Order: sequence, then structure tokens, then C-alpha cells
Amino acid sequence: MCAASHTSGRGESCKSVLHFRKTTRGVIMRNRPTKVQFQQKIEHIKELLQHAMMDGTYKAGQFLPAEKQLERMFGVSNYALRGALDQLEQEGWIEKIASIGNKVAAQRPPVKLMLVCNAVMERNLQLSGLLEDFHRLYPWITIHMVESGGQYNPNREYHDLVMLDNVQFQYAIETYGTNVFAPLHVNTRMYRKIEQMFYCDNRQHMRSIVVSPLVLCYNKAHFRELGLAEPDGSWTWEDLIHHAEMLSDGKGRYGFTFLIQSMYRWPLFLLQSGERFEREKGQVQSIMGSKLLQSITTSKNILHNRKAVPFYLSESNSDIDRMFIEGKLSMTLNTYMGLNSWNDSNIEYDIAPVPHIHQMSTFVLGLGIGVTRASSHLEEAKLFIEYCASERAQQHIWNQTLSAPSLATLPCTLNDKTLYTPSRYMLYRETLGTFRSLTELNIPISSFQKLTNLMKQYWAEMLDEQQLCERISLEIK
Repeated sequence: MCAASHTSGRGESCKSVLHFRKTTRGVIMRNRPTKVQFQQKIEHIKELLQHAMMDGTYKAGQFLPAEKQLERMFGVSNYALRGALDQLEQEGWIEKIASIGNKVAAQRPPVKLMLVCNAVMERNLQLSGLLEDFHRLYPWITIHMVESGGQYNPNREYHDLVMLDNVQFQYAIETYGTNVFAPLHVNTRMYRKIEQMFYCDNRQHMRSIVVSPLVLCYNKAHFRELGLAEPDGSWTWEDLIHHAEMLSDGKGRYGFTFLIQSMYRWPLFLLQSGERFEREKGQVQSIMGSKLLQSITTSKNILHNRKAVPFYLSESNSDIDRMFIEGKLSMTLNTYMGLNSWNDSNIEYDIAPVPHIHQMSTFVLGLGIGVTRASSHLEEAKLFIEYCASERAQQHIWNQTLSAPSLATLPCTLNDKTLYTPSRYMLYRETLGTFRSLTELNIPISSFQKLTNLMKQYWAEMLDEQQLCERISLEIK
């Protein structure tokens, strides 16, 4: 377990200190700690001292033991101890009194922060647990959730913090500019590819906390029933359709479908083309004869295959989820965060890389959290940002959900999971190089709704390929 457990009472605090001293001395005797191990040590010292201050071992106005004594208690160097004390001072836990020592800070006035996020974040992060844990660490700070709907509007109401995925973030900066968010430092412990999705104009605007690629999900029992090999990374879309036709039983069970009209689903085919929309004199060039168009045609061919795909007008992902959970669907597409919608079901499923066309690529979502410049509590809001990226919070996400934490250095095993977990869950770490975002297609996020509407007409055969290409050139800016 990576997250430090909570302590209550002086006895527990002292036991933790003694245990830490034994384990750290053992590490020092064996070899010199790596940079990551050293940072973990500093974080652990800081948390133990925080617990001791919260449980009354060291009361407000009292001085901590002398640094030499603390070094002996923890069995660490002065350099490591100073690192922990510096962080405690920066976060307002202690005051450094020159030539005297480190005094526990007086009780702070209460601070209330407003966090704007989608209601689904409770499911995807077990957010209430994170907020409770943060409040235990920083008892003077309380965070209230404000549910958002639709696209993010920073001017809608006052708030300090906001959670957005990278698509929503891109839309926000296209619409309102980058000055909406207070800049953050770059955290090199997070997955760089995901962290960069929230980087713009030479500044880090949000901290990534979850990585959520699109994967192929399949019912293991259906494959066993027919003696079929389960999907693997070599599958093309032709392979998928071939298997989907065999898995369809003609009695209400179909091999494959997904919410094709979602802009978090169908652009996968564009991303697998290996191409992007090009411009000339401010206008999108025709995609006739391109791999982009070939990929679009593939999506239509899949949708119209009645041997494999049901003629079902789904309105949301919940329709697809219900079909999959009820065993009426053998395969579908879902993101890692979306897997949480199946947590209460009994379905035995696993995951595989999405099938490919021209390129082995998949669509990826990153979930980030940022501070608004308008916040009157910037320091406290940034404390929550760093908490969300900490090993403690990331371990909570790992243990309690199927969302994949963005902390690349998080040591974790499937044994820590409290939920049914696909056996190939760790796939996301091995396929990071295939992750692609919508910005790589070279059109604004605001244009995707119009592009999706054109695609709906094409899928419904209200537009042929020539007409689709012409309309894209004329209407997509």
C-alpha cells in the first residue's frame, strides 16, 4: 500500500516514527536511495509530523523537537529532514524561528474552496473520499463540489478549482484563452504524455490525475462458449468484424457496437489514419483519396454490418453499458474511466488494444485539475492540486476505482484493487506510445460538433463520399 495510513493518538504517531526509522535505516545500509525514494522519504516524514501535529502530540505554539533529535527519531540525514520541514513551512504547518527552532503554527482561519466538476467524478475518482482525506490533512480547508453540465464556462459562477478532461480543457482555452487558469509547475513524476495535454503557451495550466485510453472490451464467456481466441493487439477492424459475426447468435445477441456518434469514440478512426486535416489559405483541404477518408469509410462499413452490429439508436453510453452487462453484446469500446460504470455488475470481461487500420493508435482522455486565476485562495487551491497528484491520493484512486492514476512512479499491484479488475488492466502502461488526442487532427475542438453532424449524415447515407469531402472543406474551420 502506497498511501500513508491515518494515525490517531500519540501512541500511534510514535509507533509510526519508530517503524519508519527501522525501515529507512535498512534502506540506507543496503544502498543509496534513488531520487524517487528520497522524495518518498521526505513526503513520509512530512506526513508523520503532520499527523503528530493533528493528534496533539505537538500542539499549536509548541516547538518541534530539535532537528538533531528528529534526525535520530527518523534515522535520516539533515538534508532529508530539512526537505520535509521546508515543505511544512511552505504549507503553513510550522514557523521557523531563527536560532530557536520550528514552532507549530497557530490554528488557521477556515477556508472554503469551490470545486467545479462533472457528477461522474464521484464514480471515477471516489471523490468524496479524496475530499475527506484532504480535509483530515488540512483541517482548516473545506472543499465543496459544484456539479457542472455541458461545456465549461469560467464566468458562470465563482469557483476556485475545476476538473476537466483534455478535450474540455482545449475547448476552454480556445474559447476563453489561457489566462483562465493559474499556472502550475511541471510535475515530472506524472506521465509526460498526459501532463503535456494540459500544457500551452509555455505554461502548465492543469495537473493530470487520471489517464483514460479507449480500449476494446469483451465478454470472456462468449469467447469461451464458441472456443474463440480472445482479442489481442494484432487485431485489425476486419478481424473484429469477422469475430463479431461469429459471436452474433441471431437471437438478440450481437458481436459488437459502440456509441459511434460520440466525439470520444468515432474520431478514433481518424486518429488511426496517421494523417491530419491540412489547410490551404485558411480552408481545410479536400480529404478525397486520403487515409482519413478510408478510415471514415471503415467506420461506416462497421456500422452497416447487420450480421455483427445491431440496428439500435442508442442515445448515450448507458444504453451500450446496459446491453453489454445483460450479455446482449459481446464486444464494445470503452475508456478506463468508463469501466467504472460496470463496477456493480457481475459480468466477466477483459480488455484489449483497440483494433487498427493504418496505424496502431487509440484515442486517450486525460483528466486534469486546475486553479482559476479568479480564486481568492490560490495557495490553498494549489495545495489540493498537489494533493491530487500525490502518492497518497493516487493510491486511493488506484485502490477504489478502475481509473488509471497519472502518477508514473506509483508502485501498485492488482492485489490492491477492491473491485473486479480485468486481468489485462495494466495494458495502459504498455500502450502509452499509441495514445493520440483530438488536437493532433489539426482542427479546433469547437469544430468537432459540426464534423460529427456531417458524419451522421454520411453514416445515414444522406451524403456520399464526394459530398462529405466538399462539406468538410466548406464548413470545418
